[in-house]
Amino acid sequence: MLLRDIGGFGYAQNEGVATLSVTPLADRALMVTGVNITNESAADNWTVSVGGRELMRFRHLTPGNGAQHLLHFFNQGVSTRLDFFEYCRNILGIDPSVPVPIGQTLTVQSAGGATADIDIQFLEVDIPTANVRGFNHYQGNTFIVPVTWFLNASQSAAAAVQLDTQVSPVWVPALFSAVALPTNWKVELLALFLEGMGVNTFSGAANHQSTTRDLRVFKNNTQQFTRAGLGVPVRGSDSAAGSANTVFGQRSGMFAPFEQAMPTDDNVLPQPIVLGGGETLQLFLDLTGDLTGGAAYANALQVAIARITVPGGS
Repeated sequence: MLLRDIGGFGYAQNEGVATLSVTPLADRALMVTGVNITNESAADNWTVSVGGRELMRFRHLTPGNGAQHLLHFFNQGVSTRLDFFEYCRNILGIDPSVPVPIGQTLTVQSAGGATADIDIQFLEVDIPTANVRGFNHYQGNTFIVPVTWFLNASQSAAAAVQLDTQVSPVWVPALFSAVALPTNWKVELLALFLEGMGVNTFSGAANHQSTTRDLRVFKNNTQQFTRAGLGVPVRGSDSAAGSANTVFGQRSGMFAPFEQAMPTDDNVLPQPIVLGGGETLQLFLDLTGDLTGGAAYANALQVAIARITVPGGS
């Protein structure tokens, strides 16, 4: 039941900090309905935890770098912008709000020490409401979370390269390198948000320009999204000639990055990719062009919204 003493939503907020927490009063609980992280000082991962359990982990670059920031409520000049919580509610029809039972604390924190302006939006509710072990309850077993992958290692040759880094809650197994999912686990990838990139590793007065081309997804060693070998188009924007530089975005492709996705279901998979115990997923980012000198694609983030069910609860 919603408690209306403060008229609906409440907020915790601070500027230029690495962490922010909110704790319910002694006679009530909270439902955290949104988190806002803006003006980041550095690229970092941000965690959301309750009762010492990490529930979500978000990868954010600095402002102006890429379009995969999931925790902005509002971007100046972008009228159609949704944040992660709104997208799940309004497009996927799933409420990812985080219950904070009486006596517990929700904490938003940078994993690597970056700072940002942090806002936490919550509803005050009666004690039984936050004890229901629905989605994202710290003692529950079903979670609605973002999962982000990228290629951290620089590359020197055109190829389809297996992604090597995953950003997700620490208890989520690797979902990119053909490692079998543990017994009694279930992972459902509900929506995809892909971002291309172009890189010029200019050296010796010569251009060395490359781009992303497609994302290749394999489930149990069977390639998805194709019958012709290539994967989901994510053709990166061309870098500029004449200097070393990186350009975010796509000149063409499918599954727009999160900040450019319209409030429609275009990024929703009509058939979720579902993994059960013993099944595997493998992800390759296809790079094309001249990668001489080692092209860095670590900021080309590929993001999914996932529903993850783990055995039992904690």
